Amino acid sequence: MPVIQIHALAPPETEQIDLCLAAATEALAGAIQCAPSAVWAQYLTAEAMHTGTRPRRFAGHCPVVVVRAMPGRTDAQIRSGLTGVATAVAAALDLAVEDIWAEWHTLTPGHVFAGGGIRQ
Repeated sequence: MPVIQIHALAPPETEQIDLCLAAATEALAGAIQCAPSAVWAQYLTAEAMHTGTRPRRFAGHCPVVVVRAMPGRTDAQIRSGLTGVATAVAAALDLAVEDIWAEWHTLTPGHVFAGGGIRQ
């Protein structure tokens, strides 16, 4: 069960958050060939964001997307997942895909509690 966390400024329209989460979830599920219902997603609103010392407003800011997943994905699936999630977030938030930072963290079996127990 992968988890997507999107760290970004609040969008001008609050509906964009749900659209962003749905699009990211569908993109990742398609890339790693799992059911969208198996993907969890969160939008974590940043209070402020800077690029270097320059404050950023919503237009042109750089969301950070973190995907956490158990092992078992191929390098091709990970690359496809990252590209899909970044593209989906950019489109949903009306930002350039070049401004999205996405990273994948493979979790260690036995170090994750989910679904009522330790995941192996």
